[in-house]
Amino acid sequence: MEIDVRSPTALIIGASRGLGLAIAEEYLRRGWHVTGTVRGTARTALHRVADRSKGRLAVEKVDIVKPAQIAVLRRRLAEKRFDLLFVNAGIMNDDTIAEVSTADFARVMVTNALGPMRVVEAFEDLVKRGGTIGVMSSGLGSISRSDGYLPVYSASKAALNMLMNMPPARP
Repeated sequence: MEIDVRSPTALIIGASRGLGLAIAEEYLRRGWHVTGTVRGTARTALHRVADRSKGRLAVEKVDIVKPAQIAVLRRRLAEKRFDLLFVNAGIMNDDTIAEVSTADFARVMVTNALGPMRVVEAFEDLVKRGGTIGVMSSGLGSISRSDGYLPVYSASKAALNMLMNMPPARP
């Protein structure tokens, strides 16, 4: 199917299920062309939506904790331009600080903060002038929240919020 170049385009990183899938479906409903990513090779709900999308949804693979995979996807999409880049990929952790292993703490931080920022830096030049770059945060990432609920996850989202507010390292 030929793509209508007048339709807006979205790149949604982490769209295989949950909120990412719902976001992809909503943009499709609104007439956008969507490229959504999954982490693994198994068929997901996103693939089923793509099957029904009449060519308006492309499914790509990337694991945002693997820089080499980000680079491969960036090369694959190099000729495309997007009105929206939205990074939804992330993981939950319900350990307390006392319970969490160092490896699990690092895994949550890399997945929820470092990975999304690597994606933003890798793909920001594919976003059209006047386009939007966004990441999925959470109210739990608010530094003013002090109830201790999901502290590892909350810390990762607070780190993501902080990184999104920093100026780019390069002009």
